[in-house]
Amino acid sequence: MSYKNNKKGLQVNKHLRYIIVLMAVCAFIYYLPVISGRLGWISAQNSLNSLHDLYGIDFLGLVFFAPVVYSAYALGVIPAILTAFVSMLILLPHAILIDTYPNALFKPTAFVIILSAVGAVVAMLQTSEQQHRQRIKEMKCLYDIGKAAWDSNSIDEFIGKAVTIIPLATQTPEETRVSITFHDQVYKSPSFEKFPNKIVENLVVNGEVVGVVEIYSTGDIPYLKKKNYLLKTLAERIGGAIRQVELEQSLRGYYEQLEKEVDIRTKDLEQVQEKLIRSERLAAVGELASGVGHELRNPLNVIRNCAYLLNMALTEKSDEEAANTLKVLDKQIDIANKIVTDLLDFTRIKPPSQVRANLKNLIEESLSWITVPEQISINLNLNGHAKTIRTDPEQMSRVFSNLISNAVQAMNGKDGEVNISTDADDEYLSVIFQDTGCGIPEENLQKIFEPLFTTKPKGIGLGLAISKRLVEQNGGKIEVASQVGKGATFTVKLPIEQRS
Repeated sequence: MSYKNNKKGLQVNKHLRYIIVLMAVCAFIYYLPVISGRLGWISAQNSLNSLHDLYGIDFLGLVFFAPVVYSAYALGVIPAILTAFVSMLILLPHAILIDTYPNALFKPTAFVIILSAVGAVVAMLQTSEQQHRQRIKEMKCLYDIGKAAWDSNSIDEFIGKAVTIIPLATQTPEETRVSITFHDQVYKSPSFEKFPNKIVENLVVNGEVVGVVEIYSTGDIPYLKKKNYLLKTLAERIGGAIRQVELEQSLRGYYEQLEKEVDIRTKDLEQVQEKLIRSERLAAVGELASGVGHELRNPLNVIRNCAYLLNMALTEKSDEEAANTLKVLDKQIDIANKIVTDLLDFTRIKPPSQVRANLKNLIEESLSWITVPEQISINLNLNGHAKTIRTDPEQMSRVFSNLISNAVQAMNGKDGEVNISTDADDEYLSVIFQDTGCGIPEENLQKIFEPLFTTKPKGIGLGLAISKRLVEQNGGKIEVASQVGKGATFTVKLPIEQRS
């Protein structure tokens, strides 16, 4: 602070030196006729003396307006009046010793009055100009605070900008420091330090006092108190801006939430639309499949009967190649029959007839329907969960046999294992089918239960779709996990019968 006071004192001393120099120059000019006479320049003296009373005006005395106006502009009214009195003292010897007309002393007195009046007017104009500039700075400060609120994405960012803007609204920004406390968090202007002189104003947001605004200055207390209206206006503007930022943050959060909700609803609508389109297509496919299935079933039965009769007509010495051909024909008829059965079952799944069934018996019955190659081993481990469940035995046997058949096919004719195990919790009894086959790619995991989706060279992709519908009809659910090259795991969860 002492450094800043010394700096201010040096500026005043600089102006005083300028005034002294101007006064000396003006005194030299005013007494130039006398100096010319002393030097013997009579003609110059006479010419210059005429300027002392040209049309009744002392034009050489007018030069004293320069130091008075400068003093008024730089230092104010009182220094300007003092400069005018000093000018009178400089004019006094000339009036006493040189001027010969009566009432000569009236001239310096009139001069000091005129100079004082001019100095006062200039000082007031200067003060008015300073006040005008100050008001412009204050208005710009308020505008900048509003702009900072508009550009800020958070309250922290806004208040951080505000503490750097406020000092610029004062007459001495370099001698002003600002501190804003908001909800126990303090924000300070750059190079902040507390000075003895300060003014404080409460920070009010939405009718609630949430902090304070403090302005510290090296200036005196009267100046700060005189500027207290500015602090009140700033505190009100900052409180309003904070409220604006809070509302914008809330509105931005609402918009983001609304966008998320719209995205979710849009995705839901797209999924519903896709399901609707898929349902319409499947309905059409189902209607076609039902008709085609019935039409194909009769020719297949005729072909099977013919193959059976041919096989009966062949003797032991008959052509072995013909016998093998009949076996292949019979096997292909089974495949065709299964496709027809799947098509018909998909379009006419019956409601389940739930009875109490033994889980072990269901799994063993399912295994009896499947021909398992010698290189594949079936491992059964019920883990003590051979509980009685309430389900449709026929439908669950179909589900289990389909999952086991898929597991066997996943080996692609190679050695492998199919592990069938169980697990249970309070709600579900789980049957787990785990194979060591080729696995299912991740992008296909969400598609394998869709009708008509298949990656096999044979089949039409209805097995898992039918299995899923059968499980869900019986109050359960089916889940899948897989890793390519290591196998797949299907888990069928069936509800445990709750006894009251």
